[in-house]
Amino acid sequence: MILLMLAGAAAASGLAGHPADRPTDRARDRPVVVSSLTTQQLLEYCRGKDSDPTANFCTGYILGEFDALSLSGDICPLPARASNIEVAAAVRKYLRARAKKTGTGAPSFVVRDALRDAYPCKGR
Repeated sequence: MILLMLAGAAAASGLAGHPADRPTDRARDRPVVVSSLTTQQLLEYCRGKDSDPTANFCTGYILGEFDALSLSGDICPLPARASNIEVAAAVRKYLRARAKKTGTGAPSFVVRDALRDAYPCKGR
């Protein structure tokens, strides 16, 4: 309890550690991505034919992100163009076409960008 009171007092007075320990404005603006998967690993998992109907890690990763982005309104798929195979194929094509460029980005952002390209929302 005393430690909590001391920490609160230090934070209120601006003494909450060395300035280097505080996040900078630039660091606060960067999105934080927590993932044990790299984009290069995702590229490896997604090798093969674009229209591969196999239920595997690549397809599951893509469809999970598809669901999250669809529900949040970040992408707007048309039901006729949103079969599991077509969604996975769109992302695989994007990954393959941009393999060198996307190698350093977070895999969730790369998949998000691919899905935004394939299923854009009108008026955004």
